[in-house]
Amino acid sequence: MKALQQQQVIGTFPTSVTQKRCWFMEQIHPGNKGLNLAVRWELHGPVTSDLVQAAFQKIVDRHEILRTRFIEKDGDPLQEVVAHVDFKLDLVDIRKVSEKDRAARIDSIAIAHSEEPFDLSRPCLFRVAMVPIESERAALLISVHNSVFDGFSIGVLGHELGTHLEGLMAGTDPDLPDLALQYGDYSMWLADYEASGAMDQEKAYWKKTLSGMEYFELPLDRPRVPAEPDHRSLATELPDDFETQLAETAKELETSVFALGVAAFSAALERFSGRSDISFAIQVAGRTDVDLEPLIGIFTNPLVMRLDVDSAGSLTDHSRVARDVVNGALAHQTLPFDKLVQVLNPPRNPLRIPLVSIMFNLQRAFLNERAYGDVELVSVQSHSPGTLYDLNVNIVGRNSGWRMVIDYNANLLDTETVQAFSDLLLEVFQTLMRKDASPISSIAPTRPSESPVDPLKLNPAAVVAKPVLPPSTTRPQLAMLWADILALPVDQVDGGFFDLGGYSVLALQMLSRVGETFGTRPSLHAFLNDPTLDGLTAMLSSTEPAPTPQVEPPAQNIWDLAELKPASDAAPVLLTVNQPFLYHALGTEIHSDCAVANVGIADRAQLDMLQNTGLDPAIEQAARLVQNHYGGREIMLCGLCVDGRVALRLAQHLQDLGETVRCVAMIDTWAPGAIYKFSGFQRKRDKWRIRMRRLRYYLALRWHGEIGTADLLSQYNLARRLLAPMKLASPKTATAELVDDTVDVLVNLTRTYQFAPYDGEVVLFVTRSQAMTPKDGVLGWSELLAADTAVYPVNGWHGDSLMRSGFDRISQVLDAKAARVESDRAG
Repeated sequence: MKALQQQQVIGTFPTSVTQKRCWFMEQIHPGNKGLNLAVRWELHGPVTSDLVQAAFQKIVDRHEILRTRFIEKDGDPLQEVVAHVDFKLDLVDIRKVSEKDRAARIDSIAIAHSEEPFDLSRPCLFRVAMVPIESERAALLISVHNSVFDGFSIGVLGHELGTHLEGLMAGTDPDLPDLALQYGDYSMWLADYEASGAMDQEKAYWKKTLSGMEYFELPLDRPRVPAEPDHRSLATELPDDFETQLAETAKELETSVFALGVAAFSAALERFSGRSDISFAIQVAGRTDVDLEPLIGIFTNPLVMRLDVDSAGSLTDHSRVARDVVNGALAHQTLPFDKLVQVLNPPRNPLRIPLVSIMFNLQRAFLNERAYGDVELVSVQSHSPGTLYDLNVNIVGRNSGWRMVIDYNANLLDTETVQAFSDLLLEVFQTLMRKDASPISSIAPTRPSESPVDPLKLNPAAVVAKPVLPPSTTRPQLAMLWADILALPVDQVDGGFFDLGGYSVLALQMLSRVGETFGTRPSLHAFLNDPTLDGLTAMLSSTEPAPTPQVEPPAQNIWDLAELKPASDAAPVLLTVNQPFLYHALGTEIHSDCAVANVGIADRAQLDMLQNTGLDPAIEQAARLVQNHYGGREIMLCGLCVDGRVALRLAQHLQDLGETVRCVAMIDTWAPGAIYKFSGFQRKRDKWRIRMRRLRYYLALRWHGEIGTADLLSQYNLARRLLAPMKLASPKTATAELVDDTVDVLVNLTRTYQFAPYDGEVVLFVTRSQAMTPKDGVLGWSELLAADTAVYPVNGWHGDSLMRSGFDRISQVLDAKAARVESDRAG
């Protein structure tokens, strides 16, 4: 399909909650077609396949999410962005096929194209086929994985495709503003937002709204069994005046078109099931910030609609009830669905989605059907590869008309059952549009009401007794592992994993630890067949342990250790991280009996090893190196920017080795993700404020003769490039390039790192380069550091703080800390 040229990984980010759900479903059913999204358009106009490929390449270059792959670490999925992907458009020419057979041929191509599974470990979960139909008419068949794309993204993709095609054909630059942020930025912000406790009010709303709700599903034709879903679709063309009638009815009843659809849908479910407490899911766009609107990615969030349908009342009365339910849900839409499941903690069944079994949607198609220069984009009904729900009802309007498509799992429901429900739903819509005052009960159900079988309420007599396992050490070890994962006493984990409060991500983490502990890891799908201690014990007892891979030790140390200032054998050590030339002057400014040393990356080979090894193994090696040289001596640590994160993590490792760490100093060191608590607008504004403050700072240095004009101009990349040909600015040295590249690697290794709380002493230095700081005053570390953490403002500019005006303040504070250690030792 696509020839992918994978290059350097440029960023690793946490997955959003919705991406985690996609990942979990993929682990249960690898290649799950229900996670594929299919989009079908037509291109009208004189456009070539080369131009279309070039336009899509520009879109892939613009959106990091389309250059993303997924990896697993300790049971948690992470997303990695690669620098570049070569996008290849599939071209299928059917113009030699007879005209009467072309439509069927395109349909068969669309089905095959949309149902081909994606490999989540490969970047670019996105493919496009172009099928020329006539000289100036072609079909575009787009298939994309739900983990990187949602319905709203269809509109974004279509607008950018049209804009790029218009620009390419006219030889002009596309009229697209720069993106303020990427999807990885959003996922980091979301993780921080969830951790901040800002969703507590929404949790309280949903707990109250959904309290006592029983699982709702249509009467099933067959019971649920562990099997791959059999995806089927049923499509119905709606009357030509459907949209007009719907809009007029909504206006008269003072409600929205969507809320009117919710009213009709819930009434149809009541008539079909015989149950009055109705619940199902709707999707909201989830783009609550203007900076998110131009992004491609998955932001959608399912919201649970719970309605008490009074069959004695009219549909008009019920529409007002539905309006209030929809408005309340939309006002509390930011709590992710998976977090809601954790809050409510309903009984779990691995064979069905928690809380809801049905999805409903009613809207206009996302694509804005319009012309871009000589090219027109037209939306066409696409083939649905599948659904994650028992029933997924989509009522979608296009310029060509409105259509209802019901996707369903044929393992559970017969086609006749779905057809009967479809007919009933249309009858309810027609009754509602007539503003019929008759009670809802007057609409006769087209199928006898049955009480659905609840697989969570099994007949005890029908439960097959599990075999008694022979005594072994496996089960007690598993019990302890479950107790740790589920935060329960070990004597309370004898039950189903999901019944005990487990959920998807915890299951993945648990299986990851099982693999580490026992040398073999059952698949998630196998575990879900019997998610109990006994079931997992039996699986492990019947599986040969996988051989432990042998990892060869590195040929050399990742780190070099240099002593910048000697001291007596028992004196404390100030250990600095990277860039030893910045810290060399500390040796003359710290007058206490204190050694000053530096642990850092000294060459390219070490930098490559750091990148390949990962953060924690590299930090552990650094801790051993420090212990070999300074074991038994009291240690202080200091790092600038991302090196401050390294210093903090190194302090924790040294403590784990039994060493005494007295203090950690961090200069302009933000906690991972803290910057994304600010909106894109705030970060843009801050960038310009910093530029102006930086200019004033260096102009002052030039005015006082501390730097020359070339040095002033070389602080800016554009000026440096202009000065270089005139030999007025020195080119970057190999050392400077190594420093920059080391910073980049460490930023990637730590940007999503989950730091453990640190109760030791920490001091923060904040230079004038930090114009925007979090409300906590400690650069986002408030939840991880002690409440009395000291913050010192520094009259310097980031790296200059160790060379110019801010140096005195930093050296004085560190000298005082060293003197206190010396005094304690003497006392």
